[in-house]
Amino acid sequence: MKLRLGAVFTWTTDPKTILEKLSKGLKTKAMRISLNKASAPVKEKIVAAAPKRYGFLKKSIRIRLQNYQNKQVWVSVIGAARSFTRRKGKFKRGKRKGEPRLNKPSQYMRLVDQGTKHIRGRHFIQRSFGRAFRRTFIRELYRQVDLLLPKRRK
Repeated sequence: MKLRLGAVFTWTTDPKTILEKLSKGLKTKAMRISLNKASAPVKEKIVAAAPKRYGFLKKSIRIRLQNYQNKQVWVSVIGAARSFTRRKGKFKRGKRKGEPRLNKPSQYMRLVDQGTKHIRGRHFIQRSFGRAFRRTFIRELYRQVDLLLPKRRK
């Protein structure tokens, strides 16, 4: 079961016409910066709402950007980083006795959030996503375009 959250944007002045003035590299830079800035408050809410046992899940949450279809579709992925690993305790019995236990929050974040047939879900990700993302993204996109256009003219 995958959790899909999305936002549909409507603008009074189409940013596509504004972005056409920029070169391909500057478009990419503006999109990356604005998506990161817009995703930061959502990430903060997710971190604040995440359940804490050892704190590994909270510490592992990161923002990652993906683009598809020749940079026409941009996606901001907020979740546990797959590279995040922490040690907690040691194995007491068996072949791996004495080896450290590795804790990888990316492997269990979905189970904590959505739940299983034995445990209820916490649903902390879905509650953290809201309208603030849309407003921040649009505001930051316009600000980045304004910042990048004068640099290009110099």
